[in-house]
Amino acid sequence: MVRFQVKRPVNVDEARGAKLMEALGILERVVNSEAFRNRVIAHPAYTWDEGLSSEQIYNRLIWGTPSPTPGGLGVPRIVFFDYELVPRPWYKSERVIGWRIANTNDIFTYLDSFDDMTPAELASHLGHEIVGHLAGEFGHPEKAGDVRDRSVPYVIDGFIEELAPQFVKPGRSEAA
Repeated sequence: MVRFQVKRPVNVDEARGAKLMEALGILERVVNSEAFRNRVIAHPAYTWDEGLSSEQIYNRLIWGTPSPTPGGLGVPRIVFFDYELVPRPWYKSERVIGWRIANTNDIFTYLDSFDDMTPAELASHLGHEIVGHLAGEFGHPEKAGDVRDRSVPYVIDGFIEELAPQFVKPGRSEAA
């Protein structure tokens, strides 16, 4: 089991903080589900996979290592990260939602993207950044294309996006 915890939120007010916590709850329920595990393991071909099998990729995403020891499987892994909402510069494409700085635990999301996303959509974005990059330590090419689309962070983002609506708690709104 993996959990996610924001160490240092920046530019996150109370309302946005509630949305962030809801999205992280959805993300945790998704990535700890059997459905997510099955999708990651059944996926036929990742790019930028560092030569790992689909099962090893899943283990690295959840446990932080391709080959977890049986004794460690009962202890939840907690992934800490710093999170900052930033204004979008006029020259930056709206296709970019956010990013992570390599070799740090810093994750950024553009304010307009954050405000426009539902908690389930935010869970998908955070999954790409936190699970794919930070927890899994997988990269992808900068240039858009088929190779990037089949990289571990992009593929699992798709799995999370597909599964997230099923993990929204009853009575919660999916409004942005």
